[in-house]
Amino acid sequence: MDFRLLGETAVLAADGTSLDLGPRKQRMVLGALMLRADKTIDIEQFIDVIWPETANSRVAVNSLHAYVSKLRRILEPGTERRGDYEILTRRSRGYRLTVRQESLDIGRVRILAQEGRKLFAAGHSAQASAYLRKALAEWRGAPLKDFPDGPWIRDEAHYLAELHRGLIEDAAEADLAQGLGPVLVPELGRLLAAFPYRERLRVLTAHALYQAGRQADALSLIAEGRRQMAEAFGLDPDPRIRVMEDRILHHDPSLTPRQVVRLHGDSCARGRRQGTIRLTPKVLATSPQRSTLSTTRGALSYVTTCFIP
Repeated sequence: MDFRLLGETAVLAADGTSLDLGPRKQRMVLGALMLRADKTIDIEQFIDVIWPETANSRVAVNSLHAYVSKLRRILEPGTERRGDYEILTRRSRGYRLTVRQESLDIGRVRILAQEGRKLFAAGHSAQASAYLRKALAEWRGAPLKDFPDGPWIRDEAHYLAELHRGLIEDAAEADLAQGLGPVLVPELGRLLAAFPYRERLRVLTAHALYQAGRQADALSLIAEGRRQMAEAFGLDPDPRIRVMEDRILHHDPSLTPRQVVRLHGDSCARGRRQGTIRLTPKVLATSPQRSTLSTTRGALSYVTTCFIP
């Protein structure tokens, strides 16, 4: 089975069909267990997260037990008579969901992200980018949107949002190492407009502008970031901002790789007009992705699958 949390809570059977997980609160019980896969969630924590306004905790506890019983029948049909559940099990203080990390979308994200970052650190930017884009493709929408507001859900939502944005930046850095700045400019600019105080994102966007031959715009973007940080927080910019500005001013040759990834067609602009850009097979020869990586609207695939909470 495939457990999915990064979007609407869902479970896919081995044949790819989506299981009917029941009513909203029953899905919330399973979603909470996915967030803490392989860890026990106390019954009290379930109540705080799913029934925060309840005046009768006894009714909530009974509802929790009923939802768990129904989820067990959905996830492990045929085992209710024997009682030997393996996926959703009872512990002394609560319940635990036991699944392999590869069977959970957030688990796959962590595995792919770790491998992508290792590949990038080793200088394999094309392969790293493919792994990171595959991790980003696991997001299908806003996670945890069905849950009532509360401290635990806010913390978890913040963690998932930061993980997602960090992966966007990691993927962009891997693509810039391949000279793909001209393709990245539109979407990085859109993301920076949504998160103007993410200084690493500003550095990456300036780098992309420079690779696109827009040095003045890159320097203007850095100056704008410096002004915004000073006005909003009274802070100097991140040292990475100053380093990028100095590298641009001195035309640091390492900002543009010697062997730039070539795109099919006359130019990136032509690819954008046609609405689809494909990386050359040479780049993909060692990529763990499928043989062709399509991109739409002039942006790399990792950007088109990004969801901004």
